[in-house]
This record gives sequence, structure tokens and C-alpha cells, in this order.
Amino acid sequence: MLIMISINPLISKSQDYCDFIQKTQNYQDSVKLKSNGEFDILDSNTFEINTYLSFFDKIEIEKGFKINVCFFDNFLDGNPYLYALKENEKITDKNKKSLYKALNKPDFRAKNHVKPKDSEIGFLQYLFFSEMGEQFALKWHANYERKYIICSSDMINRLIKEHTDDEMFSVDSISLEKLKRYPPEPTIKSNDNYYEITWIENRTHSGVFKCTYHIDRKVPFRIVRINEDKLLDIYINFLY
Repeated sequence: MLIMISINPLISKSQDYCDFIQKTQNYQDSVKLKSNGEFDILDSNTFEINTYLSFFDKIEIEKGFKINVCFFDNFLDGNPYLYALKENEKITDKNKKSLYKALNKPDFRAKNHVKPKDSEIGFLQYLFFSEMGEQFALKWHANYERKYIICSSDMINRLIKEHTDDEMFSVDSISLEKLKRYPPEPTIKSNDNYYEITWIENRTHSGVFKCTYHIDRKVPFRIVRINEDKLLDIYINFLY
């Protein structure tokens, strides 16, 4: 009985972490593109910025700022950019090169204008927003950088099924089988100065990695990836 009491809270927390990850990634997967003449844009029927931000209920946007999204279509690839502006500002630059430069400036990046509530789930959401927040509606060559978090045995089993007899990707069958025995749940450690979050990233065109991130507990909540172990090599058998 004592063992069950000590383990159950850990199981419950892991389920909470995975519930957040899965719900957010399911929404990301549902986002579609539509043509706007020469370029593709986000389909507003499948993506709404306030709905998306509502998944991140344990992080706070910097006072006086608002977050929005711009889909940057470069013909051969396309990515969404989450950006932050002061509430009375708008992006008005129509020049594509200038817009791309502006969206990539640190002052415009949405992840630099949010902070976590001081809790494990708050820092997990903050890390996900920073590292995975723009993983949706990737177009063509942008899929080389596609990644998502694996946080349950069901997700591992789906990965194994996807890569069994898949002619588009090659993997080592022994390493793939080993994933069945690998604990997929995210883990979080903390002290007065930082949080350390470990999770499994499937970088769909290169491999599966166990990554540990160190996040400072104080402003500016600096994120550093301090460890990365490759669990599975993924090789692509095609070119976009």
C-alpha cells in the first residue's frame, strides 16, 4: 500500500503532462493551409490564435503585448511564425524579405514575451511553447524540421507501426523494438533555481531523441538543452 501511495501521484502528474502535450499536438495536426492566390495561408476554419493560446493556460503573456501568427510561404517551404507586438501595433511591412527579417528578430518572437507560472506544468508548457509551438502547418521542405513529443506507450506503438514496412523511411529494426521498453513519460525535476525537463522528441526526418532541458526559474527563464541521446536513427528514402 505504501508503494502505491508513493507512485500514484507520479503517474497522475505524468498523465497530466501527456494530456497537455497530446491535446496541443492534436490541434496542431488539425491545422490546414489554403491558397490565397499566389501563396498559401493558414485556413482560419482550422486555426484561431486565441483557441491555440488557450491550451497554454499556465503561461502568461507579457503585459501590454499580444501574440499573433503569420504564415510565411516561400514557395518551396512554409512555416508559421508566432510573433508578439505591443497592443497598439500592427505589422504593416508588405515587403517579403523585410517581413521575414522582422519575424526572426528576438524582439518579435512570441516565446520571448511569455513567462511560466511557477509550477511543473507551467514550465512544461513554457518549454513546449518555446521549442514546439510552431510545429504546425509545415509546408513541403519545412517538413525536414518536423518534430513532436512522444509521451505515452500508445504513441510509441503508433511510431513502431508507422515505421514497419514503411518504404519512405528506413529505421533499424532492433532499435525500433527497444523503444517498446523505453519509458516515454516526461519527467520534471526542480530546485530553487531551475527546472529540468526530460522528454522524447521524434524528429520525423532524422531520429528519436531523449532530451533534457534546463530552464532557469527566474527572469528571463533561459532554456538550455543540456543532454541529448539518440534512441533511433530515421533515414529518409526520398527528396521533397
